[in-house]
Amino acid sequence: MQRGNLRTFALLGTIGAWMVIAMSLVGAVVIVLWAAYRNPYNELDLLTGLLFLSRLALNVVFLLSAIPVLLWFYTAHANLRAAGIKGLRRAPLWATASFLVPIANLYVPFAATRELANRSAGEPEHLAESSVDAVTSWWGCWVASAIVMTVVTIFTFIDAMPGIRVIVPVAATMGILMFGQLLFAGSAFFLIKVMRLVTDNQINGAVDLAEFE
Repeated sequence: MQRGNLRTFALLGTIGAWMVIAMSLVGAVVIVLWAAYRNPYNELDLLTGLLFLSRLALNVVFLLSAIPVLLWFYTAHANLRAAGIKGLRRAPLWATASFLVPIANLYVPFAATRELANRSAGEPEHLAESSVDAVTSWWGCWVASAIVMTVVTIFTFIDAMPGIRVIVPVAATMGILMFGQLLFAGSAFFLIKVMRLVTDNQINGAVDLAEFE
């Protein structure tokens, strides 16, 4: 892989992440407006429609932005191997594909990214698992948002079943959803910092990739 590819994927991933942040914040505002002004007697009012559209737009933007981000992850890991870095514990394909593998995606992407950040910064093998603030913040927000969104989905699913009502008030559920979206925005923000950190180190810093131009 070439470092030009890394720069391009980082740029596209960053643009996508900022779009995710923007849509998450817009969604949070729509949730506040919905909670404040919704018509409980009309489930098809304008605010409910906007709430649905904001959630749909966020999901679409996220899926589209995930493509360059995953390509960036693969390229960055492949660059370390191409540069002759020894003692790497995860292959580029597995480090990237682990995002899509249930159970494994709870930890492997975090560990792989931490190794990526450390080794790209020139750290020796025995420090590959050292904590990296941006990586920890990114993964913490990501996992927390996933947990919150799962809870909201479960509440919504149960509440939609005939004869069953969740005891959590609607306003509380929407508040949890808004918190989840803010965490989602936070994960995108810290991912930008991770991509910038690794890309800068690989192109201008400790890992010399000039020979692979």
